Amino acid sequence: MAAGGSVAPLASFQSETPSWDPTGRWIGITYGTWRRVVDDAKYPDIAQDAGIISAESPQPVAAAARVVHQSASEDQSLCWSPNGKWIAFHSHKDQSDDIWLRPASDGGAATRVSFLGRGAETGWPRWSPDGRWLLFDAAGRETHRPAVYVAGIDQESGVVTSQPRELAIRGVDGDPSHAEWLGGSDRIVIVGKEAPGAQVIFTVAREGGEAQVLLRFASEHDAPGLAAAPDGSAVVFVAPAPDGFFQLFRLATAGGTPVQVTTDPTNKTQPAWSPDGQRLAFTIWNYDAQIWQLRETGTPQPFLHWR
Repeated sequence: MAAGGSVAPLASFQSETPSWDPTGRWIGITYGTWRRVVDDAKYPDIAQDAGIISAESPQPVAAAARVVHQSASEDQSLCWSPNGKWIAFHSHKDQSDDIWLRPASDGGAATRVSFLGRGAETGWPRWSPDGRWLLFDAAGRETHRPAVYVAGIDQESGVVTSQPRELAIRGVDGDPSHAEWLGGSDRIVIVGKEAPGAQVIFTVAREGGEAQVLLRFASEHDAPGLAAAPDGSAVVFVAPAPDGFFQLFRLATAGGTPVQVTTDPTNKTQPAWSPDGQRLAFTIWNYDAQIWQLRETGTPQPFLHWR
């Protein structure tokens, strides 16, 4: 529940970057494993695909209910248009790192929305509630630092009405890592990194301009994501809790003290708020590394296990 409560897994396989469909019945995910494919920057790429799972399954599902986009490259972080006709997603297709668009129904070719080129490291797209704008973060064209972009999109036809434009933001000197629409289509809320271990959440107009800081907090999680309530009354963010885990916290956009939402002993990231404002989807991650030693017998033995 968005106000706090018990949590339950929706998928039993590796998946991340949840997003809700307009009905609240389906969740878009990124899933996959490593694949040795030479991609845009001539390095081994990730075999990730974009798919959909049920948000209402009584048991964790073992596979995607439907594959939205699958290529030899990296496809991830899908989002629906408000009318449900289109899906925007991030992909490394055609040797770049950009935002693409395809029909939400089966069939139909994908078309590119952005043309930022190699190494742009485009983030997760988000469609405005009025269906006219697409929001995402990516590398700035001149500075090559993280920046926020807005592109004009017609949700009826899928036509790009205005090319992606980098927002000029004043008052915050940091690197944005994720942006969401705040209650409507005129204002944006952004989480970013101002310095090592220093995070900031702020709002800004769709056209850019002066930032209004909501919160500054300490966290080593550099790409935690952010969720905004459908009515714009609150945001949910990820921060270290007293229990030692990265937990979800809720902050009223009118101001106040953040309230911890999750308490189970797992690390959280990438929260997403349901269209009805009642539920939160998020990714749970675990860092697990092992160092092995090889004895003279030739049998590998665990030397150190850090979990």
